[in-house]
Amino acid sequence: MYKMHRWEKSGKVHLIWLYIYILYLSMALDVAGIGGLWDIGYYDSVIRVDEVNLIPFWSEGILTYVLNIIMFMPLGFLLPLLWKQYEKIGRVITVGAVFSLCIEMGQLFNRRKTDIDDVIMNVIGTALGFGVWFVFYKAFHLKQKAKDNFSRVELIAYICLAVLGVFFLYHWRFFVRIRMNYFM
Repeated sequence: MYKMHRWEKSGKVHLIWLYIYILYLSMALDVAGIGGLWDIGYYDSVIRVDEVNLIPFWSEGILTYVLNIIMFMPLGFLLPLLWKQYEKIGRVITVGAVFSLCIEMGQLFNRRKTDIDDVIMNVIGTALGFGVWFVFYKAFHLKQKAKDNFSRVELIAYICLAVLGVFFLYHWRFFVRIRMNYFM
C-alpha cells in the first residue's frame, strides 16, 4: 500500500486551510458589500461626501464595532497559520489594514457608508485573531513545515484577485438594466 509522506500530508492540510481562507475572503467581501465597476454610473453621484466618516469613534452603536472586530479575526488567525512570513504581528496587521481599506474604498461606489471606525475595528479584529493563533501556536506547539513550500505572493494574489473580481465582475446591474430597457 502507498504510504503518504509527511510533506504530502501537510500539503493537503495547507490546501484545506487555504480553501477556508478563500471562503473567508469571499464571505468578508460579501458581508461588507463593496461596490463595483457597474455601480459608478448607477447613482446620482459617484462618491457622496456625506456618507464618508473620517472622524474616529463617531459611529453609532457598539454592535457595529463588535461585528467589525469579529469579521476580521479569522484573517489574523489564518495568515500566520498558512504562511510562515506572517508569523509576525506587524505584517498581519498591515495586511488587515490594507484589506480593510480596500473594502472601504470599494464602498465609496455604492450606498454603503465608508467609515474610519470600520478600519480601526478591523485592524483590532486582525490583531485579536493573531493573538488567538499565537495562543494556539504556543499551547499546542504547532509547527507546519508545509508553509515554507508555498509562494510569498500567494496571499497578496488571493486578496487582490478577490477584491478585483468583486469590483469588476460581481455586480451586473449595468447589464440587467440594459437588458430590461431593451425588452421594455
